[in-house]
Amino acid sequence: MKLKYFLFSVVLFFLVGTAVSGEKSSVYDNFMENYHNSSQIQSNVRKGPYLIFPGKNTEMEVLWQLKQTENCKIEWGTDTTYSLGSKQSTEYGNSHQHKYLIANLQPAKKYFYRVITSQDTCKGSFYEAPDTNATQIKFCVYGDTRSYPADHDKVAKKIISTYTNNPDFQTMVIATGDYVSNGDYESNWDNQFFNRSYKNIQTALANLPYQGCMGNHEGSGTLFKKYFPYPFVSHRYWSFDYGPAHFVIIDQYTDYSSNSAQYKWIESDLASTQKPWKFLVFHEPGWSAGGHSNNQNVQKYIQPLCKKYHVPMVFNGHNHYYSRAMVDGVCHITTGGGGAPLYSPSSNYPYIVATAKKHHFCKVEIKDNLLTFTAVASDGSIIDKFTLNEPTAVSTPKRKTSPRGFMLYPAFPNPFNPVTNISFSLQKSSKVILNIYNIKGEIIETLVNQEMAAGFHNVLWNGTNNFGENVPSGEYIYQLKTRNYRNANKVIFLK
Repeated sequence: MKLKYFLFSVVLFFLVGTAVSGEKSSVYDNFMENYHNSSQIQSNVRKGPYLIFPGKNTEMEVLWQLKQTENCKIEWGTDTTYSLGSKQSTEYGNSHQHKYLIANLQPAKKYFYRVITSQDTCKGSFYEAPDTNATQIKFCVYGDTRSYPADHDKVAKKIISTYTNNPDFQTMVIATGDYVSNGDYESNWDNQFFNRSYKNIQTALANLPYQGCMGNHEGSGTLFKKYFPYPFVSHRYWSFDYGPAHFVIIDQYTDYSSNSAQYKWIESDLASTQKPWKFLVFHEPGWSAGGHSNNQNVQKYIQPLCKKYHVPMVFNGHNHYYSRAMVDGVCHITTGGGGAPLYSPSSNYPYIVATAKKHHFCKVEIKDNLLTFTAVASDGSIIDKFTLNEPTAVSTPKRKTSPRGFMLYPAFPNPFNPVTNISFSLQKSSKVILNIYNIKGEIIETLVNQEMAAGFHNVLWNGTNNFGENVPSGEYIYQLKTRNYRNANKVIFLK
């Protein structure tokens, strides 16, 4: 052992001298990188530590796996003195796994933790989920990290940069499946998703809970459930609240047709949540830009639930690129560029409004009734950006109160293709005229011209049907007129 460190010191002294002399030595960089990697390999830590948010905004679960049996200690606190708690951890299962649920935390507060073994001290931090009544959140989304951890590592590096520059993003990652190439092989989990040689991936895992669905490459799902023991309702589906948002994780490899147990649970779950923002997370998209075929079961079973319960956005992977489809007011995001070999998307598929053949991740920012979405490539370039106005903020079946006045609300979604929702409220019954104008001030269509009762109203405008094939994308004006009220807003149609 002494000889090892003597030789290391000699080589290090020589290489540092070379770098200091004015030439930054790539040999030195490579040597240090290899030494770091070999040190990791010699440690007893096999995976992690990494995080899971179990759905309660006073808890966070820390997980890790060792190579050999050993009792560990986990410490945590609001700073790096780790003074709030310290517990011994013993392994469970038959492969040296450890986990510890840190409880009694304060919503939205930052915490630091460390896992101590005889050879290693592994550190991380997290922000606890926000208060139940919070109206603002930020989070990241991506998937299909399998096959090439070097490319995944670049995406993870950009995510780390995002929350380092803006700590509001140190919340969670929504993962859209296909973590590894073959999820039934332990070696795939070791060499791809949890490969400790790729420091950015492991840093992201140690500082952001990964909340994800199962992909087809997870195989039977046995190891997926082993390493991500979420509080499943059954099989691999569950849901959780996060500030103003409700997330439903769907298991596409368990029956979700209309009479199935999962379908009934999904509908009951969506019907019962009081959160203004609702998101569905599943692997195979109903509408995407080529590669794997569009999933007909999503179109048949999931899309009607989205429309019925005002789900503005769903997150998918499966196809290795970025695409956005707008279908009857529902935004279908395919974010499958986390590290898998890239496919070439086509904008010729139905409802597609944006595509990019890039390794990437997505940022979602919610502030009250406004959602800002940004898709970011691993090189930092912006590949798509748009905003949505949350639909239940303007019209929802749960709304029982009478409107306090006349009001025209922002269209949702905006931009749109092909359908947008125009909502308004009437304090009392009135003659209503709702017109669509082009930027020249010419009337394109009259959507409403009749007497309407007091209350909240929602009108769909289908741009494709109204305009035909040759009308270009662009800005349009929708104007509401009553006897005592007149107002107008802009909306953007994207073909």
